[in-house]
Amino acid sequence: MKITCIAVDDEPLALDLISKFIEQTSFLSLEAKFDNAIEALGYLNKYEIDLVFLDIQMPDLSGMELARILEGKQSEKKSRIIFTTAYNQFAIEGYKVDALDYLLKPFSYEEFLKAATKAYQYVEQRNRSKQEVTAPNMIGDFIFLKVEYQLVKVLLSQITHIEAYKDYVKV
Repeated sequence: MKITCIAVDDEPLALDLISKFIEQTSFLSLEAKFDNAIEALGYLNKYEIDLVFLDIQMPDLSGMELARILEGKQSEKKSRIIFTTAYNQFAIEGYKVDALDYLLKPFSYEEFLKAATKAYQYVEQRNRSKQEVTAPNMIGDFIFLKVEYQLVKVLLSQITHIEAYKDYVKV
């Protein structure tokens, strides 16, 4: 399985390095690279991409603004983000937009690979969950519960009670 991705960075050297790292990684497929977030947004509106390597500090539209736009998109296959930035003060905000990882420049290939592997595991799990839900032999006396990033199959005969706790449900 290949993860489709794009790289977005206004610094040419950083963009070239990220592109090189993507091309070195066997499970990543670089579909495009952009030196500004506006062009990247146009591309993302046309094509489904699994992963975006995204710088934060850019002119016109920042990486964080682009991440908020992508987070608001209603899509079954929403693009996930790995931030690549020299600024650590945006880390908490990065996780508020559900970024998969946050790489501080300069980063090594080892750090890049660790973040890319996290993305691979996420996409693999998403695809596996989708297959489980759509499989034709999944009709029976059970339900699927979403637990973190997984769907868990629970037999109705095993459920003894259900309780609501604000935003959570205890089964």
